[in-house]
This record gives sequence, structure tokens and C-alpha cells, in this order.
Amino acid sequence: MICRRAGMASSPLTIKAVCAYALQDASAYQALEDHLSVLIRQGHLALWHEPLIPLGAEREVELETQLQSASLFLVLVSPALLASKTWTPERLQQMIVRQQAGKVRVVPIILRPCDWQASLLGAFQALPLDGAPISGSSDPDEAWMQVVSGVRRVLEELPMLPASVPRAHLPNVWMIPYPRNFFFLGRDELLAQLHTRLQSGQPLVLSHPLAVGGLGGIGKTQTAVEYAYRYHGEYQAVLWARAESRESLHTSYTQIAKELHLSLQDAQEQELIVWEVKTWLQERQGWLLILDNADELNVLKGFLPPALGGHVLITTRAGATGRLAQRLEVPNFTLQEGALFLLRRAGLLAPDAPLTQAAAEEQEVARAIARELGGLPLALDQAGAYLEETGTSLAAYLHLYRQYQAALLNERRGSIEEDHPDSVVITWSLSFRRVEQRSLAAVQVLRFCAYLAPDAIPLDVLTISPDPIVSDQLVLGQALEALRAYSLVSIDPTARQLSMHRLVQAVIRQSLSEDEQAAWMQRVVMILAGIFPNPELLEKWPECELYLPHALMATTWIEQEQLSTEEAASLLGQTGRYLYRRGHYWEAEPLYKRALEIRRRSLGEEHPDTAMSLNNLALLYWYQGRYEEAEPLYKRVLEICEQQLGEEHPDTATSLNNLAMLYQEQGRYEEAEPLYKRALEIWKQRLGEEYPETATSLNNLASLYREQGRYEEAEPLYKRALEIRRKRLGEGHPDTANSLNNLATLYWEQGRYEEAEPLLKQALEIYKQQLGEEHPNVAAILNNLATLYWEQGRYEEAEPLYKRALEIRRKHLGEGHLQTAQSLNNLAMLYQKQGRYEEAEPLLKRALAIIEQSLGEEHPDIAANLNNLALLYDDQGRHKEAEPLYKRALEICRQSLGEEHPHTAQSLNNLAMLYQKQGRYEEAEPLYKRALEIWKQSLGEEHPHTAQSLNNLAMLYWYQGRYEEAEPLLKRALAIVEQSLGEEHPDTQLIRKNYRKLLREIASRKR
Repeated sequence: MICRRAGMASSPLTIKAVCAYALQDASAYQALEDHLSVLIRQGHLALWHEPLIPLGAEREVELETQLQSASLFLVLVSPALLASKTWTPERLQQMIVRQQAGKVRVVPIILRPCDWQASLLGAFQALPLDGAPISGSSDPDEAWMQVVSGVRRVLEELPMLPASVPRAHLPNVWMIPYPRNFFFLGRDELLAQLHTRLQSGQPLVLSHPLAVGGLGGIGKTQTAVEYAYRYHGEYQAVLWARAESRESLHTSYTQIAKELHLSLQDAQEQELIVWEVKTWLQERQGWLLILDNADELNVLKGFLPPALGGHVLITTRAGATGRLAQRLEVPNFTLQEGALFLLRRAGLLAPDAPLTQAAAEEQEVARAIARELGGLPLALDQAGAYLEETGTSLAAYLHLYRQYQAALLNERRGSIEEDHPDSVVITWSLSFRRVEQRSLAAVQVLRFCAYLAPDAIPLDVLTISPDPIVSDQLVLGQALEALRAYSLVSIDPTARQLSMHRLVQAVIRQSLSEDEQAAWMQRVVMILAGIFPNPELLEKWPECELYLPHALMATTWIEQEQLSTEEAASLLGQTGRYLYRRGHYWEAEPLYKRALEIRRRSLGEEHPDTAMSLNNLALLYWYQGRYEEAEPLYKRVLEICEQQLGEEHPDTATSLNNLAMLYQEQGRYEEAEPLYKRALEIWKQRLGEEYPETATSLNNLASLYREQGRYEEAEPLYKRALEIRRKRLGEGHPDTANSLNNLATLYWEQGRYEEAEPLLKQALEIYKQQLGEEHPNVAAILNNLATLYWEQGRYEEAEPLYKRALEIRRKHLGEGHLQTAQSLNNLAMLYQKQGRYEEAEPLLKRALAIIEQSLGEEHPDIAANLNNLALLYDDQGRHKEAEPLYKRALEICRQSLGEEHPHTAQSLNNLAMLYQKQGRYEEAEPLYKRALEIWKQSLGEEHPHTAQSLNNLAMLYWYQGRYEEAEPLLKRALAIVEQSLGEEHPDTQLIRKNYRKLLREIASRKR
């Protein structure tokens, strides 16, 4: 979360507040100003009200100007205010809109009984507590103190907006998510040490990270925040990242990339975003990066570059930081510091007043409380909040604390972890009890949030659910007000999120019985399963990212409690699916496996939902090129569908289709074909000849025939699929465009360019009209049309289409998406064809890096890109650089696809061509022969690839003077391409040219 501006400072940045009231309530305004006088005199608050409009000024203009420049809007509510002609519903609505935009906070203060809940002000949490009118209070001064406490909390949490803070006060890039804590004290020596060590190097000497360490609640984060505010003038950028897990780091680095306007900020592959942020950190100076809550230091691996151009400050509970960072310990408060902090936090001393201004008795009791709480800042903060909210005296609090200490320690001795001090447990137990007395809904919120990730908890998760934690927004507002009163949570009203200290969470969880803990874990899982967005929808990804840390936290409860509910399996599956879609395959795999395990246990091995989990895991393996692991899973899915749903069920057809696609990817065409055919028969029988699913099945079978060079069989299937889609879906449907594209692909492979081009153009128009100019499907058609032009030598027409496709994919799919890599590769191949090698090489290398990052170094797609890069080097005569790439591509194909796959044959062919160019004929010949053998076996004697292989081997013989061996090979190759591609295809013309040339050579030698 980016905080545009921050809170109170030792050199105050004053918050401007406009106060609205009716003329009849002028005395109430004076009472408000009197009670807020401490904040006003300290420079934290400036009040403006209507009587300050200068004589002769344009009243409406001045009023609007003041409202637009305010960060706080206080409304003194009475019947007269609701009837006011100045503070009309229209004007109040304007302020509500400004609050929704994060530009102002609206705080109603209820003076006298009136129907304010039914007005526009009813949407806000009012003061005094629970919106009780001040006039009806038995102690009006106590009610006004509740107003002061509420305003003080708002000032602490209020994101400082441009309306109230000049831009020059903070760096242009400012990501500190907390206001400056104006209760912060002590730590001056520690802050000076941090500053000295960070700044000790020369400007050109790269910095080493520093870490501030200590137990939870000691003030590590607050120290880092204070450092940023105190020394902000020395930096051009101050960055913030949550570092408790890899997932939170990924999210934070994405936010950093957006704040820095980096080119890859919208990339789907988050590792690419991390890479660009790391590059920025290494290449620039004058920045500060704070990594907060890095308790498991190994999660930082991969997120920091080997050299730093600026400063890194880490907060951690880890006792040893090793070589990663220099560590400085954050100490507890001394008794003097603890007493001063407590008195200031409780509102018994002004925030800048010294301890000596307190009465001697108060100082003594405050020191006693600080001693009891072990000088732990978080415990003292909670105690101060309790004192401020309840009005309890220091002596009464000390007595109450000691009374509860005996009971709680006897009850919990041995159950408190080392990092959960007794003082925290006891102090918070007092606060929990008061909260429970005020709001049962607040208790529910507290317990629910204790089982989520501590930061950025969306408020919607509390209300939008079949089983909501709170019933409506009004109840939620009251619950949050009760929790904020005791500093148990902090609220970001702009982002509509709350945060809770992890120690608060731990103590709450420990306060519950085992049965209660299990019930809350299960409820959290159930609610998150119901609210986690659909990861298949690209537009839902920002929401998925928001809920991801909470879903991952829930997966730990699933594991801990061995939950076997359908909600648990569903949440694991949805979370895994989002990670899979973002390219985090290894993180997705254990979630998929756990979901499968749950469904096997709870539903049985034969249940369709178990089959769905098997299918998800198989798809993950298939995408990673782990075909041997995917195959048995797909087979098991098929078996379940056949047994449980029947051999003719549509889900059985889908399973047949998936297994066939796996076989097709492996070049196992003979095994794929009957599966495709059977799936097609099921769709025909169950749904009919004209059903869109039937068209999809026809399309898949046609694609298999096309890969095998069986064009005559593929064409009628593609045409039939197109006919069905036109009839059932319409001429303008995207699926119709898909069929047009597929048929066009068939035509261009046959060299029927004049037939292919209008189909591609028609498909392009449909996608543009139905999906918009920026849709990834539009990019796919642009790419195909450009390839058509490229094959025809129409390079000037192809280039802008390739570039436009690349632009769309970068924007909507991300810099690290596989389709983006495809566009980079294709544009590079165009440049290579034009001899623009210097432009082609970086594109090919970038495409290769994306694929390696996404799929791993052994995926078959890596082999294709290695071949392309090697071809580029080959064309330039850089044979020594090309050879190892060709060899690595061949090895990948052999290992991942097998010795008999067509891609393996292509790699053998490419390496042989290199050897041939170098005159290494003896090494080239067996490779050519092996490639020819594979193509014959896998694609058939009549496939164009077989013809190409015959041509290559013949040319090798020709160069060696082995004319009698070359002639029949070229003759056979020519016959194949004439039959399969036609007389006019470029490949036919090339082989015919070679054959005629060879015949002339033979005739010349005979003469």
C-alpha cells in the first residue's frame, strides 16, 4: 500500500480541519476548540470554520476553497445542522465523495439527539463512542474527552494528503505505509548508529544492508519508520516491502515497480518484476529500501541484487543475520523512557512534554507499570490506550494488572512462547475484556483476523460472505472503532484495509480453547473459499493478489488441523490455480497435491471432484513439460470419468481430449488420434452434430492431421467446425474467428496464401469488434497474419503487425508471458531474415530468458528458442557459438520428448546442417539419416518434413560428389511436396530447382 503522505513529525506537518456547525451551536464549537487546544498548540491540528471568511470575500467561493484544501471534516451534528442551508445534503455528498477518493476524513460529532443515522452522515463512525449525544451524557467533559481521543486516533492514522502537506516535505517516491508516530521517543543513539553505518561509505561505494533486530513488540518497525522520516531529506526514493514471506515480497515488489513506473510493472510473471526492481536498485543511488518483518531471512534470497546502489534496512526477529546484514539490537525502554511514553500515550502528558511535568506520584506509578511490563514498547502502548480510553487511574491500572497477572500466569505458564512476553498477554487481556464489554462484533472481528495474514486485511472479507463476521457496514464501523480505541488494529480507510500486530494475533489465538481454535480455522477457510476471486479472469488478478497472503495463511491451518472439507480443497485449488496462472508452478504444486489428498480422503478415489484435482495437477505437469508425470494422472481422470459418469459423458470426452493433447505434444500421433475420434463421437451422440463442443472436437482432430501433414483430411474437419460455429454461434462470434484462423493456418502451410489471407483478416475484424483492439486474441491473429506476410517475403507489411502484437501482449499479458516471448521470437526471426542481426539477437535472448523463467531450463519450448538463436549465429558465421546451442536443444528434446519425436528430428537436422557448412560431412550424415528415419516413422513417408529431410541428405551427398545417391532422394522429395503442398509452394519450387540443377550436373559430368 502506497501512503501518499505520512503523519505527525517532530517538526509538525499540520492537519487542516474544517468544522461544520449551525449558528445555534456556536458554543459547542467553542467547547470543541477548547478541548482540542493541546493538539492545536502543538501544531498538529489547525481548525477553520465559517466565521473566518474575510469581510467582502465571495462566501461560496471561499467556503469551497477551504473544503477542497482540508484533510479532516468535523461535523457538529444537531437538528439545526441537518436543517442548515449552508451544510446541505449536496455539500455533504461532495465531502463523502472526497473521502471515498482518499482526500479527506469525515467525522460526525453528535451534539444533540436527532435523526442523523438516516442522513448521509449515517454512513460514518460518529463520536462520542457509539454516537451517543454529548447533551445526553451524565458527564459532558468525559464525552468531549472521548471526542478528543477519537480525533487524536484519526490524526495518527490519517494518510497525509497533498491538501495538507507540501510536496517538498518528502521525496517524490515515498512508500512508507505509516504516519509518523508522534509518541515515538528514545532510540536516538540507535538511529544515529544506523545513520552513521549506512552513510559511512563514499558516494560510489556500494552499501551493505543493516538490520534492526529484537523480539516482537520491541519497536523494530517503528524505529525503521522513524529513521525514514528523520533522514528523508537524504533520499530521492524511500521504498517499503513486507518481507514475512516470498508472496508478500512479490506483492510489495510489484507495488514498488508501479511506484517507480518500471516497464515491467504489469508483467504477469512476478519474477520478471523482481528482476527489474533489482536492476533498478543496483544501477541507482539515493534510495532507501525497508524490508519489514523479515523474520525468515532466507526468503530474501533472490530479492536483492549482488550489489546495492542505495541503502537497505531490514527489521527482523532473527537472532543472527550472518553475512546478509549487519545487525543492531533494539533495546527495551528504560524505566524513565517507559514511564514517559506511557504518560504521553495515555494523554496524561502532552506529546512533547518532559516527564518532570507530571506529578511525582504519577511518575512513580508510571515507572512501576513500565517495570511490570518489562519496558516493552508494544505492551506500554496497549496500556496507554487502555488508560486513555477507560479513564482508569495509573494506580488502579497497576492494581488491576497485578491482579490479572497472577491468574493469567498460573493459567498460561509454559504455553507462552519466548517471543510472546507475559506483559503483553496480561496487558492485552485487560483490553480484550473491555472490548468484549463494548462490542461482541469487535471480538468476532478480532478472532477472525487473528487467523489471517497480519497486514492488508480487506474489510470486505468481514461482510461479504455467506457467513459474514459482521452483519452490515454500520456494525463493522462500530466494531472497528472499539478495536482502534485500544490500539488493537490500525485502519487504512483509503484502501479499506486493516492491519494487526502478529503478537496480538498470537495472543488471541492462545487465549482460545482448542475447540474454539479449530472452529475459527475452519471458518476462515470456509469464508476465504467463498470469496477468493476467479483466477481464470484476468481482470480479477488484482483481487486475487490482495487475498493471496490470507489464503496462504489459511493453507497452514488446513495442514495443521488436517481439514478435509470441500471448502478446504476448493481454497487450495483456487489459490493453486492463481499461482499457476502467474507462473509460480512450484508454489502451486503442493497446494494442488493437498487438494487432491483431501478429495481422495473425503470423497474417495472415484469421485468426479477428485478427478478434477487430478486433472489440475496433470495440467501443471503438462505445462512444465513433465509429461511422464502428467500421463498417469490424465489416464486416471479418464478412468474415473468412465466409471462414475459413463463412457459417453461429456466430461469423459473432455478427459479423452486432454490425454490426446498430451500425446500430440509428445509426437505420439497414433495414440492421440483414436482418443480425439472417440471424444468427437461422444459429443456428436450426446449433443448432436451441430453443437459447438462438437466443432471444438473437430478442430482438435484437424490440428492433429495438420501436424502430420494430412492436409486433405484436416481441411474438411476445419471447414465443418467453421460451418457449425457460423450456424450456431454466428458470423461474428469469437469461436468463429478461431475456426477462420485455424483454416487459414492450414492454407498457409500448404502455400495457399491467397486463400489464407482473407480468412485471417476476417478473424482479426471479428476479434476487434467483439473483444476490443487490445485483446490478446487480437494479438494472436496479428501475429499469424504477420507470419503469413513473412513467409511471402512481405517484410515491410509483417513488421508493424509483429510490433503491434508484441505491444498488446506486453500490456495485457505482461513482459514475462509466454505469448510475449513468442512475439519477441517472431519479430527477431523477421529481423534475421532481413539481415538485421544486431536487432534480432537481444529479442531472441529475452524470449529465451522468459521461457526459462516460466517453464524451466529443460522444457521443449526452450529447445525451439535455442535453435532459433543458434540459427542466428549460424547465419552470421558464428559457428562456435551456434554449435553448443544446437547440441543443448537436441539434448532437451531427447530427454523431454524422446528419441522419436519430430522436434528431436528437427534438432538433429539443424546440427547436421551446421556440420555440413563446416565441411564435417562424416558427422552430418548420420544425423541427417536419423532425422529422416524419425520423420518417416512419426509423420509418415509423405509428410513435407520427410521431403525436406530427403532434400537435405541429398544436398550433403551432392557436396561430396555422390550424385547417384543424391538423385533418387531429390526426386522422391519433389514428388512428396508436389503432392502435399502443390506445384506453386515455395518449398516445391526450391526442391524442383535443386533437382534440375543436380540433373544438369550429372549430365555435364557424363559428357
